[in-house]
Amino acid sequence: DVDFDTIKTNLKTYLKGQAQFTDYDFDGSGLSVLLDVLAYNTHYNAFMANMLANEMFLDTAVKRNSVVSHAKAMGYTPVSVRAPSATVDVTVNDANSASLTMYAGHVFNASTTGTSFQFVNIADVTIQAGDTYVFSGLNLYEGTWTTTKYTVNISDVDQRFIIPNDNVDISTLLVTVQTSSSDSTTTTYTKANNLVDVKSTTTAFFCQETTEGEWQIYFGDDVIGKKLIDGNIVYLSYVVTNQGDANGASTFTSSGAIGTFTDITVTTTSAAAGGAAAENIGAIQFNAPFSYAAQNRAVTANDYKALVPQLYSNISSIAVWGGEYADPPVYGKVFVSIKTPAGTNLTANTKEAVKVLLADY
Repeated sequence: DVDFDTIKTNLKTYLKGQAQFTDYDFDGSGLSVLLDVLAYNTHYNAFMANMLANEMFLDTAVKRNSVVSHAKAMGYTPVSVRAPSATVDVTVNDANSASLTMYAGHVFNASTTGTSFQFVNIADVTIQAGDTYVFSGLNLYEGTWTTTKYTVNISDVDQRFIIPNDNVDISTLLVTVQTSSSDSTTTTYTKANNLVDVKSTTTAFFCQETTEGEWQIYFGDDVIGKKLIDGNIVYLSYVVTNQGDANGASTFTSSGAIGTFTDITVTTTSAAAGGAAAENIGAIQFNAPFSYAAQNRAVTANDYKALVPQLYSNISSIAVWGGEYADPPVYGKVFVSIKTPAGTNLTANTKEAVKVLLADY
């Protein structure tokens, strides 16, 4: 028993059994203070040993950084915060140029439940002159488009590329590397999801959640992925979001001109959805073993059940079954049924987007 009072009582019982302390008053003596110290020290050490043992295993760990570390050993990266996303068509009615570009970070305004939100696009999009100037199927994400800059210093062995914000949607992350301050040539790096495809010259980056709950970006070593060189400038661009607060927003307006044109109409194809908090400790403990069993491929129904929540976060419940269980049987197919937190059906565009995300697996 490692309870403080019980430890002290056990010490008293032991000492009372010694001939030297047969008639000693333990409660009213200076020895009581010493017993307090012994009991406290024993209790403290027992507590620390218990916590240490708990944190050594994924099932019993209670600290997020411990759970994330165990998941990493399984090749599992927790799902970050997710920004609500919407699909719109943007028509520039007064455009008359040969081409028109909407740059990443262009702001659109929307509101839901009486609260105003800001949505942004996360990639430069260029359209050519035509009868109409329409940016079709444009994906907007709720939040602020932010860029963090680092200059690579090889002599600094402790240099880390950290995104200094907890509410980052990692799925929106864009990583570009400029050669140097005197050479403006840039290279876009892609997130590595499968080491089989990453060679020594592959411009890939990796990401992980740190012990402080932030996100760290790191790069290859010229064996697995291309290594950065001294003087490279790393740009990390991403959306900082309010999580699920803007889910349901369906009416959007452009906050400013596109190019020099201001007569802009925004037509909503699908309302904002998918915003969610980061994966919690319980979900990581549940999903990491299934992800490890899936080995980063979608073959069995359980593989799909493990992968889909990682790729599409707007899920409160998911059911997956093989076509052999359908009536009549449909061999060679897997069926996925998703219930969203709002209880609405997935749109056709969302279904197609999930299938596209699964295609790599």
